[in-house]
Amino acid sequence: MKKYIAILFLITTMSSCYKENEIVPDVLVSKGKIANISVFWAGTTRLTTSVTVDGASTVPLTVEYISEEPVKEFRLYTRNGTTGTFVLQTTVPLASAGVKYDARLRNNVATFNVTAPSAKNATVQFASEVVTTNDLLSAQRTVTVRSKP
Repeated sequence: MKKYIAILFLITTMSSCYKENEIVPDVLVSKGKIANISVFWAGTTRLTTSVTVDGASTVPLTVEYISEEPVKEFRLYTRNGTTGTFVLQTTVPLASAGVKYDARLRNNVATFNVTAPSAKNATVQFASEVVTTNDLLSAQRTVTVRSKP
């Protein structure tokens, strides 16, 4: 019987010294809410994620988003082709973005004009992010602009 008590004591002592990492508190810590880009589209037809246009022409890129936090700015990134690293092309403050609320879509809508590649049959991919006043970024959404051959 003393042997069982000693083993039970040893197990109890060892298990009380072990401390499990508590991940739940870290998961529950929030830095705020982020904006959500519902749709990012190129051209004049809604939901078009890839357009082919005349070289060096102006192409509207439209961001439809929702956000419970105030929006600080929009970021547009670009890259040649469809692979590689995106490079920040421009940052547009909210005040300059001309954002309008569309009651039918239940989204805020901002449109930015970009220039299509001037070379024939060239492809440029654009990515957009919405930055809130708490400096949190939305997920990136991408569209592709091609120049005609």
